[in-house]
Amino acid sequence: MNRLAGLTRFLVPSPCYLCGTPSVEDSGLCARCASDLSADKRTLPHRCPQCAIRVSEAGQRCAACLRHPPHFDFAVAGQDFNAASRYLIHQFKYRKDPGVLNALMQPLFLSIEQAYGRRQDGLPNNQLKDWPDVLIPMPIHPERRQVRGFNQARLIADRIGRRFDLPVHGKAVVRSGSSESQSGLSAIDRRKSLKNAFEVRQALPRHVVIVDDVMTTGSSADALAHALKRSGVRMVSVWVLARTPAPGDIPH
Repeated sequence: MNRLAGLTRFLVPSPCYLCGTPSVEDSGLCARCASDLSADKRTLPHRCPQCAIRVSEAGQRCAACLRHPPHFDFAVAGQDFNAASRYLIHQFKYRKDPGVLNALMQPLFLSIEQAYGRRQDGLPNNQLKDWPDVLIPMPIHPERRQVRGFNQARLIADRIGRRFDLPVHGKAVVRSGSSESQSGLSAIDRRKSLKNAFEVRQALPRHVVIVDDVMTTGSSADALAHALKRSGVRMVSVWVLARTPAPGDIPH
């Protein structure tokens, strides 16, 4: 949300995106909904360190990653993809409303800091996770980019880059495969659709992060991580606004 829009909301309260209560916050949420959504107001759930799906114990890898490890090495999710986050992400992604991104970014920032430590805290290197060298927004097909008008992953990556002083390489990888949406496809069909879908066009450093809005099956991130590692990248992490829970797992 730009400064003019933020000033307008401050002077003329608008309905909260989630409950309709008048709000003057830049995030577009009332204080109560912002508190419910924010990760620092609750105990963060244990997540599989490789794919970020909920697990019962800290550090425990999920059964899917144990059976078929993805090509990416680590993942961080701001929150579960539940009713509230789904609504906000759809507002941002399909209705071109960037104002909701303010509300969505805070839980991800907090989860990243919990996973990696604050870079400015001056902790010994052995107490900090390996921070990445560069951020790679999940590419979208040019046809979809033209229809939508923007790549939501690039906007998210830009926010992360500014927060943590990390470079964003938005043109290092292109999506040259099918422009078909992955929504509604089975995991097997997603993998087939994504085969050879990504082309790495720039030399990249040792550790990169793939940035996206939602991780569902992880097929897109897995295919991109595979392409990145074939190009010489040593470590690939994934940072997403939200992670779809396992079937039968009801997010809180």
